[in-house]
Amino acid sequence: MNIANWLADASQRCPERPALFEGARQVANYGTFAALVRHRAAYLINDHGIVPGDRIALFMPNCCEYLELLYAIWWVGAVTVPINYDLPTVEASYIVGDAQARLIVTDDGQLFPRNALPPGCRELDREDMGALTSMVSPLPNTPYPRLADDLAWLFYTSGTTGRSKGVMLSHGNLATMSLRYPLNVDPISAEEAVVYAAPMSQGAGLNNFIHVRRAARHVVPDSRGFNAEELFELASRLGNVSMFATPAMLKRMVGQTRRQGYRCLLDGWLLTSANDPHAGRKS
Repeated sequence: MNIANWLADASQRCPERPALFEGARQVANYGTFAALVRHRAAYLINDHGIVPGDRIALFMPNCCEYLELLYAIWWVGAVTVPINYDLPTVEASYIVGDAQARLIVTDDGQLFPRNALPPGCRELDREDMGALTSMVSPLPNTPYPRLADDLAWLFYTSGTTGRSKGVMLSHGNLATMSLRYPLNVDPISAEEAVVYAAPMSQGAGLNNFIHVRRAARHVVPDSRGFNAEELFELASRLGNVSMFATPAMLKRMVGQTRRQGYRCLLDGWLLTSANDPHAGRKS
């Protein structure tokens, strides 16, 4: 039950549905999203010999390629190791070694000094990492079969009481968590636009699964992070917007509504701008 099957299914059911956005600009529909993932998956297999169970780390700010890489890793049956981009490189290097990652993907492929990574791990550039180079190579048309208990996401803790520790999330964990979201949090429709303003290496990234399953939109702000004014502009342009947010982010968003003259209703985690019927209805 490879979690990447949800993307494969969405791309077959509705290939023309909008999928990936940089700000308000669409960069891929679901058909293209899945095709890019397959090319990157082919690159992992053909150029680096990645096999099921191998670990691949991601160490970069939010971007549309982050989602492509996550699904390419799962497509080949490998394990993703998203690393908090706010960590210094020495701590990231420790996580890479502890996870026994074979590859680490960064923005430009030149973040780590020579010999800073553990032996056997290579740094790759996110933009050059196989989006087009494997076009003529055999493509894995369907995700590699995985069992429910097979490892999918190696999630490292903040390490407040010692060294950061890897928390093992299986394909079954991720699927169960995601399917509970509409029941415990909020229903998700295909018209939804999930905005990644918080780091995709953490809780925000886990929000992607149920939105992929429903073939909803995935939006990375142009700032690649959190900016309250930018988020309200995106909400006014994209419509039905949701996002993972911390209490500090919510506080800044409430302050922004007041500065912009909105009448804001805050009920638990629900934030609605009463002035603008097209503004984001959730945070």
